[in-house]
Amino acid sequence: MITYFILIVAIFIATIGDIFMKKSEGFRIKRYTAFTLTMYILTFYLLSIVMLKLPVGIAYATWSGIGMILTAIVGVVLFKESMNGKIFFALGVILAGVIIINLN
Repeated sequence: MITYFILIVAIFIATIGDIFMKKSEGFRIKRYTAFTLTMYILTFYLLSIVMLKLPVGIAYATWSGIGMILTAIVGVVLFKESMNGKIFFALGVILAGVIIINLN
């Protein structure tokens, strides 16, 4: 159970890194760039801990899949990006895949 908690924390940290990557404006704003890199180092460290207990395919698919969904939501809420039906459908398929591979 602690493994999945660490995985969830890693997902949220990666999403924070994604937010600051966007704010870095192509790594031109140094403080946002530094924060982005720090978040990615931390998330990969946590992901490596998760991979000690979970198979790499399950750990990475869950981390990237849920991270994609969360980052898409953040894009809409914080950056006023738009989504259409195809995007919602694709995110739903990703979510279904993450759920299915974790039902082992």
